[in-house]
Amino acid sequence: MPIEAPPRRILETGRLRLAPGESADTLEIFDLLARNHEHFARWNPVVAREELSADFALDLLASEARGWAQGELLRLWIRLRDPPQTLVGWIKLDALSAGAFHSGRLGYAIDAAHQGRGLMREALTATLRFAFGQEVNLHRLQASVLPENAASLRVLRASGFEDIGVARNYLRVGGRWRDHLLTQRINPAWREPSAASRVT
Repeated sequence: MPIEAPPRRILETGRLRLAPGESADTLEIFDLLARNHEHFARWNPVVAREELSADFALDLLASEARGWAQGELLRLWIRLRDPPQTLVGWIKLDALSAGAFHSGRLGYAIDAAHQGRGLMREALTATLRFAFGQEVNLHRLQASVLPENAASLRVLRASGFEDIGVARNYLRVGGRWRDHLLTQRINPAWREPSAASRVT
């Protein structure tokens, strides 16, 4: 069963603003995905470049809004707080499950032009506080990463994720099935949900 949907939230850090996408963001999201297509495709499953369009971005936003309302997916788009408040990436929590699991998967990406500045670690710190806080109350998050993605592994390990194994042929990236290193972080402050939301 999905989690109880939390309110749509805006998270702020020293340099960043993380927020659910709105229709007004459509063209910026399309631009982010288009200009980073080759960069994102190196590490993640992506749609073909010719399928990217403003309509694709609009449909993505509508799907995300439904996923949030249903407690299945929470995506936060990452902007710089300083003008012109450039859209630089995203963090997604999906496969959200309550009941005996209270877990989800973590995924993220950042604009190639903004790598190496500690922005993703900053964004992830805020997202973990949200995911493990009272409103979402996940017990565990799992993240998978290509073993050669050293930058992503540094972010995860610096954010308290531990290696738990290797999943063979886990995801199809770049047209072929790839092994992924699995990592997880457990929420030490997890709280028992209210009786009304428990599975009996």
